[in-house]
Amino acid sequence: MNKDNPQHMTRATLLERVRLQHDEKSWEEFVFYYRHFIYIIARRLNLRHHDAEEITQAVLFKLWNKLPEFDYDKTSRFRSWLYLVTKNTVRDFCRKQSRKTELQDQASHSELWDLGKQISEHQIEEIAEKEWENYIYNMALENIAPSFSEKIISIFKRLAAGSLPKQLGEELDIPANTIAVYKKRVMTKLKDEVARLKRELS
Repeated sequence: MNKDNPQHMTRATLLERVRLQHDEKSWEEFVFYYRHFIYIIARRLNLRHHDAEEITQAVLFKLWNKLPEFDYDKTSRFRSWLYLVTKNTVRDFCRKQSRKTELQDQASHSELWDLGKQISEHQIEEIAEKEWENYIYNMALENIAPSFSEKIISIFKRLAAGSLPKQLGEELDIPANTIAVYKKRVMTKLKDEVARLKRELS
């Protein structure tokens, strides 16, 4: 693993650079890793694509200003703080939209109004935690994919989607035990990569 590659720099180091130096290069790297996750949370909160993009930009703007104040240490979990910033941004957005509906069409933003009133911090963290697990899994699979042939990765994805090894083997004319070997090889590397990403990004 190339330690000079930004993809493999520990996130603690990245957070420190963004927090202490506030430099553009570090910020671009930070956005690369976290932007899509913020967007996913917003979408899972039933926001439309355009609104989710607006939320993402607003959260990133807040983070740009607030990260220098974030006290990172081994007992802190950056993700929890990110949840809080995202949650508050979504609620501010919902309140703003609900005020608009008083002058416009009340029904057009009713879902956002309900979200702003009803969703709890616990619910947001549940959604975010689930999406984080999916996000890490997909990133890990993408990272390890170059280590295997396209055929093996394709087989693994189909198995993960629910295909049975025996049926898949018959379809591809590959022995079932070979399918099992492929799956084990990918799973071993995938678990290691998931663990690494969790250490670095959590």
